[in-house]
Amino acid sequence: MTIPHTLTAPVSVPLATWTGQHADQVERALAVTGAVLLRGFTVSGPQEFRRAVRPFLGDLLPYVHGASPRTRVTDGVYTSTEWDSTQDIPPHHELAYSPLWPARIAFYCAQQPALGQGGQTPLVDGRTVFARVTAAAGEIPDQVTYIRHQTGADGPGVSWRQSFGTDDKDEVSRFCTEHGIDHAWLPDDTLRTAQSLPTAIRHPVTGEPVWFNQMHLWHASHGGPDREELWRDLFGEQMPMHARTGVGAELPAELLALTRTVLREEAHQFDWQLGDVLLLDNMLTAHGRRAFQGERTILVAMGGPVAAADVKAVTFHV
Repeated sequence: MTIPHTLTAPVSVPLATWTGQHADQVERALAVTGAVLLRGFTVSGPQEFRRAVRPFLGDLLPYVHGASPRTRVTDGVYTSTEWDSTQDIPPHHELAYSPLWPARIAFYCAQQPALGQGGQTPLVDGRTVFARVTAAAGEIPDQVTYIRHQTGADGPGVSWRQSFGTDDKDEVSRFCTEHGIDHAWLPDDTLRTAQSLPTAIRHPVTGEPVWFNQMHLWHASHGGPDREELWRDLFGEQMPMHARTGVGAELPAELLALTRTVLREEAHQFDWQLGDVLLLDNMLTAHGRRAFQGERTILVAMGGPVAAADVKAVTFHV
């Protein structure tokens, strides 16, 4: 199966108009492939992008409890991750480390990267990842625990102020309590959070098993052994981000390596064109970012909140 499934404008027509008339066609393609690229339509800017994707995303979500720096452009529309453009970002499911994630996300190319300068958005089918990893892996934990230490100012990761969009510690604590996130305020204005979530889930509509986690991004080994050694030496048990099993044990190195290999080998990508809009089923399709040179502006909107408590987890141990 080729992803994304591409739908091209028959004539120059505003995207918001076309999607209003062809929503069923888009929905059918999205249900099968998990990724639909809408190309050649007229999209005048962030507001029209917002109008065009609302029928597929529903109410747009604020980016709260995030792990990457973003800038709000308009209501419900943000810049894509603003991490160093010289670094690849491996494919992942958005907010899979959070007890509340978007069912769907949409991207809009407001400024395409120069041809040959990178900046693609690799896509990976989470169903394929599940099949390959579970067929080859030895021990697989039922859950992944995501542990984060955030200071009040930006450091190795985003600050808790940026992540939660507030300076109010009580508001942060209320959010954590409401969503079942273990948290504690440590000295030096540091917030420690931890949440245990399924390693894999069944899609709430199709029932298909999907590899749905960010262990490969959160574990200290992300970035290679030298970086892991440095982080462990610098931070000890208070690393900015780390992942363990649901019972607090270290994740198997073989499982982490296998996951990264499968995500790399199964990635599909395309070159962005100005005005492109990409719709993703966030539980079926993982996305990443290739490193790039020069200018590139991709905007993102997220919708359809899904609570981890409402999704069936895949169990690997009886």
